Amino acid sequence: EEKEEKEEKDDKKPTKKTVFEWEQVNTQKAIWLRAKEDVTEEEYNEFYKSISKDYLDPLAYTHFNAEGEIEFKSILFLPKKAPFDMMDNYWGKKSEVKLFVRRVLVAEKFDELLPRYLNFVRGVVDSDDLPLNVSREQLQQNKIMKVISKKLVRKVLELMKKLAKEEESGDDDEEGDEDEKKEEVKEEKKDKDGDEGLWTKFWKEFNKNLKMGCYEDDSNRSKLSKLLRFSTTKSEGKEISLDK
Repeated sequence: EEKEEKEEKDDKKPTKKTVFEWEQVNTQKAIWLRAKEDVTEEEYNEFYKSISKDYLDPLAYTHFNAEGEIEFKSILFLPKKAPFDMMDNYWGKKSEVKLFVRRVLVAEKFDELLPRYLNFVRGVVDSDDLPLNVSREQLQQNKIMKVISKKLVRKVLELMKKLAKEEESGDDDEEGDEDEKKEEVKEEKKDKDGDEGLWTKFWKEFNKNLKMGCYEDDSNRSKLSKLLRFSTTKSEGKEISLDK
């Protein structure tokens, strides 16, 4: 009887039990998976700084979903300033675009994503079509990578073309006003010397890359050549495109 009483008392003793509860720290959805209408300018800027380690906001960016034969999501950024060592070890530098496969980071830097002359572009690419559990070498040989790379180059060049066109259309408007108010415009131009267009700023920083692209990229040479700027005897000190 005494033994039974002791057993009953032991059973009634409080027992300690450790319980673990998981708390999700990163509740924010990956920015490139969200609709671009839902992403603010500030969020784009902060995301760019986090992946590029740049202290400046980006000069421009493009956020898109590629659909069709191969689907992927991407955000690509053009920096405001060229890295001081951009042309050092030019031939050995890798693309700075991060590669994700089904939201899993596969590579911080990947040779096949962008050609060498676009190694200043920052951003992310996320594809559901690429295999996840394969080696880096196998990924490089994957045909899907070549399609993704081609689309990324096209998007970067389209973004550059847009910047150049916007600046040129602004210049044309100024020229139209010149006929009416020559003296006024001359004064304005003196005041606006420090107020350069986005494409002029970009060209000053990355013109060497675009020139290298004309040399290296046969398939996009005609597109790149339209982005080049040169000073001529008739350009009045301004750098203009070959089309003018």
